[in-house]
Amino acid sequence: MAQIQKKIRMRDAWRQIPNKIKTPDRWMQDAWRRLPATVKTAFFSTVIVGLMTHLYQFTNKLYNYDELANGPAGYGTGAESGRWFLKLAGDYMASQFGNYSLPLLNGMLSLFLIAVSAALVTDLFAVQGKLAAAAIGGFMASFTPVVCMFFFMYSSVFYSVGIFFSVLAAWLAVRFPKNLFWHFAAVILLTCSLGTYQAYFANAACIFVITLVLESAFCKKNQNWKSVLVTAFRYLFVLVAALALYLILNRYFLAHWGLELGNYQGMNAMGQLSASELFGALKRCYADMIALVSGHVMYLAPTHLLRRCFLLIYLVLGVSVISLFFLDRGEWIRKGFMVFGFLLLPAAFFLVYLMSPAGWSYTLMGYSAVFLPVLFVVWIDQFCRNVRVKLWYQAALSWASGLIAVAMVLMYVWFGNGCYMSLEYTKYHDLAYFETMVTQIKSLEGYTDDMPVAFIGNEIKDETHDMGSMLGGTFGLDGKIESNINAYSRAHILTKFLGFAPDFCGYEQTVELMEREEVKEMGCYPDYGSMKVVDGVVVIKLSEY
Repeated sequence: MAQIQKKIRMRDAWRQIPNKIKTPDRWMQDAWRRLPATVKTAFFSTVIVGLMTHLYQFTNKLYNYDELANGPAGYGTGAESGRWFLKLAGDYMASQFGNYSLPLLNGMLSLFLIAVSAALVTDLFAVQGKLAAAAIGGFMASFTPVVCMFFFMYSSVFYSVGIFFSVLAAWLAVRFPKNLFWHFAAVILLTCSLGTYQAYFANAACIFVITLVLESAFCKKNQNWKSVLVTAFRYLFVLVAALALYLILNRYFLAHWGLELGNYQGMNAMGQLSASELFGALKRCYADMIALVSGHVMYLAPTHLLRRCFLLIYLVLGVSVISLFFLDRGEWIRKGFMVFGFLLLPAAFFLVYLMSPAGWSYTLMGYSAVFLPVLFVVWIDQFCRNVRVKLWYQAALSWASGLIAVAMVLMYVWFGNGCYMSLEYTKYHDLAYFETMVTQIKSLEGYTDDMPVAFIGNEIKDETHDMGSMLGGTFGLDGKIESNINAYSRAHILTKFLGFAPDFCGYEQTVELMEREEVKEMGCYPDYGSMKVVDGVVVIKLSEY
């Protein structure tokens, strides 16, 4: 009898399968209904603010010094800089489609990945306020490291994958505290993020520390300081395991490809910290945390208004944290963890200093600092929901959070557009400069199109070409320079943008020309006599040598 009933149940289950299969439209509708309103808000805020900030770059072909060398196809430096996953992904894409620097497509794909990351962050911190959710999306889309990332449009999709992997890894570890499989997946994702761009490792560290701060401050009744401590060790295990696996795979792939790790940004010494270097890097983290309100820190707060906003963030956070001790008494050990978490935050925001203390840091490496304003809006959102305060105090905190967030996002949007316009002016000046040079070359007496061309010297000194982008004083940002006429990749302007691609002389032939007396007596470009045909070779003397 039992076997008959079992067969009947199995038959009924099989009959129900066709009714459970969903069409794509039905599946998307159900998934959309399950998403919280704040998660949707964060996603669309990222897209809207991202387009406001970066559409200039998406719809133009602007370049910086690296884009010149790696466009129209390329993904940059891979395993030699410790970015083995970038090489794996880049080589695979090259075999399937080619790594082309397509501004609109690359930009929109990158923005989509950042939007999904913002949605995950909003869900992770259980944000309830739609303005707070919109602010998270706005910050993650318009922050200056994202502008810097899009200067390197040829690799922007890969970098965005690195951001997404780091956020998804943290989301899995936080959302599934007792699931070993998802912790393993988090370690793999974070390892791949490290192998794409090492600085994005700090994103996960920031999310973990902020989660611990929030749990310590607004802990549920069934939680205590011991559960917070266990959670902290669990997060630390994910970070350490990912870093260890990254270093192991880095050694393996370097050996497999027969490559050596370069010393770019101190990558060859990553993880090798002396006590003095550790202390110096920690000191730098806290110093730059303070310097956000007064000076230049990787162009993360490039205007006076943004610096004042960071100062207001510190003040409002400080007032609300102090008031928490008076309004929510008890659980002092747990609150001690909260304070300790706040003290750890500067090291998390600027973890890149600890990862590579010998390297110099620039804007692209500072994306993890976006979690400082994110922490601010999330903290105020949770404070107003979990702490019993008078209505006027709650309203004051909410208005302060909203106004500061809106002001900062609008300022980042303004700054990003200015940086892209700066790039365009530089491009105009570069093209005009080298167009003139090509015209002069082709106007030389006796010139023929089969003559090889030799550039003698390195740096052009031209007092008539010192205007730069005209905007550098206002819209300065790492990842771009005011003029590319002396950039390492300037020859690509001649070949890729102007289509002037003669037979350029190699090293040995150039050295032979340099030793000739008539070349030594030539003037330096753009002065008269700086170009000459010498034994069938067009010689352009850029500088003395």
